Amino acid sequence: MNISKFFSVFFLVIYAAVFINIIYNILQTKTGFGFPIWIQIVLGACFLVMTLSNFKQSHYVFGGVFASAVVLVAVSVVMTSIT
Repeated sequence: MNISKFFSVFFLVIYAAVFINIIYNILQTKTGFGFPIWIQIVLGACFLVMTLSNFKQSHYVFGGVFASAVVLVAVSVVMTSIT
């Protein structure tokens, strides 16, 4: 395993841990982001467009990052609308 692959895997694991922690905190506190729902929906739509654009251009890493942002915003919208 070369050094660049090691760092890629290392940062992917760190990113996954942070992502799971944020989702867990949102679900535990039952609060979303501190923005109105309409702003969160617009933000989620922007992230979705960026996700599709990056996957279409074969930029899979950035597409994955934006896809995880779409998931975070969706969880936040659901938790904000429930409370």
